[in-house]
Amino acid sequence: MQKQKIITGILVLLIIGMLTIVVLGSKSKDKNTIQKVNNQKITEGVAINDKAPIFFYGNTCPHCKEVEEWMKVNKIEEKIEIIKKEVYDNNTNSFELSKVAESCGMNTSSIGVPFLYTSEETCLVGTTDIISYLSNKIAISDHNQATESGKEIGL
Repeated sequence: MQKQKIITGILVLLIIGMLTIVVLGSKSKDKNTIQKVNNQKITEGVAINDKAPIFFYGNTCPHCKEVEEWMKVNKIEEKIEIIKKEVYDNNTNSFELSKVAESCGMNTSSIGVPFLYTSEETCLVGTTDIISYLSNKIAISDHNQATESGKEIGL
């Protein structure tokens, strides 16, 4: 009887020890761990370019069309690098959108498009915020280009 109690106690301690290791091991892994590989961030297998904003859109989304038209009229892609990813028909892009939104602390069950993940690692949703951000970006880009041009010709 005494031997059985000792064996039972040892088994209980082993099980508790194993559960503790599993729980502590899982807590040490941050779900949104971001690692840098070749100047890109990897968020759970999703590569995010450090410098270029990522524009997530839906091919039938009217608000996305507004942003795309504004980008075309203002020649955004000629002025700054921007990555465009369609999410309605592309599961990989949709998954990436979820992970990016999660990294910004957003509820992934109600993510909308248009959606912009900025080079400053912020998430913007909606036509107004995205256009405002891009307007600021091209103004900075235009200023930098003018400054560089001035240096080249000795101004």
